[in-house]
Amino acid sequence: MLHIVNGDSFGSTLRKSGIEGDILVWRESLYEGPLSALFTDEETRKARLEYFSARGVPSESFQSQTDFQEAALRQSSRYKEIVLWFEYDLFDQTMLIYLLQWFYKHGYVMNETNLQLVCIDSFQGVHPFKGLGQLTPKQTLELKGTWKPVSNEQLMLANTAWCAYASTNPQAILDLLEQDTSALPFLNRSMKCHLERFPSLTNGLSYIEQLTLEGLREGLNRLPLLFHHISEAVPDYGIGDSQYWGCLKDLYSVPDPLIAVTGPELPGYTSEGPVDFNQWLVELTPFGERVLSGSADCVARNGVNRWVGGCHLGGKLAVWRWDRSSQQLVQK
Repeated sequence: MLHIVNGDSFGSTLRKSGIEGDILVWRESLYEGPLSALFTDEETRKARLEYFSARGVPSESFQSQTDFQEAALRQSSRYKEIVLWFEYDLFDQTMLIYLLQWFYKHGYVMNETNLQLVCIDSFQGVHPFKGLGQLTPKQTLELKGTWKPVSNEQLMLANTAWCAYASTNPQAILDLLEQDTSALPFLNRSMKCHLERFPSLTNGLSYIEQLTLEGLREGLNRLPLLFHHISEAVPDYGIGDSQYWGCLKDLYSVPDPLIAVTGPELPGYTSEGPVDFNQWLVELTPFGERVLSGSADCVARNGVNRWVGGCHLGGKLAVWRWDRSSQQLVQK
């Protein structure tokens, strides 16, 4: 048996639980960075390596890890049973649809392998449930045998969903949401979260950026307070601290900053050891106040250079934006 899990924390817990089998920790974040439907093509890999290198991940480490993961997938047909362990949030759902579509496309090698899935948004006695990483080894053991066979319907839906998520045209997500996505129960709500990552039609802020500025206006000017505010407000994103620090950098490393951060350089993806996050002070700038009030547009002023799924947003004009009132994507 092979278990494919969503992170090192849960991988460690699973090893201690007594559930037998080898463990593959899927570490590649598909929440951010350059993407394509092919994903493993040389151009996309090179672009992702450059993206994560710029965020503090050593190039050799990134390359070796991605090579290892893809090799592990190619060798997975030697197992009689594969169990995928993932959660309800956007971070996990993007990994899940990638893996399921990979198995769908490589179905010819999976004929003798039983593909199983554990995907939950709650656990008895754990409130609020934020993810598998909260569980103890004993609680994890309770999930043994609860996994369900992955159906052909789920595989085909995951393939469609991945192609939509990784498309250069984000309208594909809206097309996806018009379909029946109930075979993957958490896909619909995670893709709706994904759409909220596009700049707002009103002021150019993504939903997380909007919540950040609102939190600062309320006096939440320390990193732990801000991150807790975001985590509680939008648990369906599954955003980690490293991803959030990157979001903050996008707000101050622009020609006209929306926030001011006082303190050392924010931690990177490979920072080690305990960090006192209270040492950073975050404040709204006058321009940030104007954007929050709706009297200014941050994309029109600063432009944007960001990947949202397979869509690259660049420049100041003709940028895909999310209109919350009509629930539509428009270009402005």
